[in-house]
Amino acid sequence: MESPEQYREAAREAGVPEHAIDLALGLARPQIELTSSAEDGGVLVGQYGGLPSLPPDAVWGSYPHFVASVDCAALPRGFLDIPLPEDGHLLFFANKHDADGGGEPDTRNYVVHVPAGTATVERAPEAVFGDDEEFEDEEEAAYWTAPHTDPRPLYARPIRSLPADDDDALHDPEVRRVYRKYGLDHHDKRKLVWEVDLLLGGYAYSPQDPPIMQSPEERVEEEWVLLAQAQYAMHADPDCQGCPFWIIRRSDLEKGDFAGARVAMWNYY
Repeated sequence: MESPEQYREAAREAGVPEHAIDLALGLARPQIELTSSAEDGGVLVGQYGGLPSLPPDAVWGSYPHFVASVDCAALPRGFLDIPLPEDGHLLFFANKHDADGGGEPDTRNYVVHVPAGTATVERAPEAVFGDDEEFEDEEEAAYWTAPHTDPRPLYARPIRSLPADDDDALHDPEVRRVYRKYGLDHHDKRKLVWEVDLLLGGYAYSPQDPPIMQSPEERVEEEWVLLAQAQYAMHADPDCQGCPFWIIRRSDLEKGDFAGARVAMWNYY
């Protein structure tokens, strides 16, 4: 949502009672919307596509594919409810090629934090898949290194997000009943997921199961949080939309340790 006031006005016009509006606003979480347009007052914070700038000794051949880079120091300070680094760049990588790369979350340097002041070089994709597995021929190499897009700027805008009606945030049966009865997530006048390049923090908007499914008890033991999400057409099958969700343990995020970050990759047609 643009603002609580905007949401309240839209919900009232739809006949939603005040107690339900208050419930929705109590569930709202801060989120940062990143798009290639500054028309809505966004601040320049990074780059979508192009080539990643990495330390010379960083291990990266061509996969996972580079998605975007965000300058943490340029983001709205203290707005999110997850502890992002205060400076340096966060680089996001994922499968941009085909649906076969999706499925279960795994770890493969999908999120890289480059601290401020670190020497970097712009890296072009190499004909190497993973750490040591070389492509069999030039055709296969071209097939996997092809998901390269021209760079475009990313502008950040702080917004508020509401959960989908199957989100774990609605674990209380009465809260879920009221939320669904009044369609509380339908009065949110925000851009749709496929209209933005990247979303930081907030709730996940998934075409399938939520990327994080934890009970309140499981969160107490070890909480996973959503770091970012995106959506794009897959290179080998443009009719297929890839939906990467970058997730991380809150304890790792608080320490600035991104080695254990994962990607849950959903796809749909």
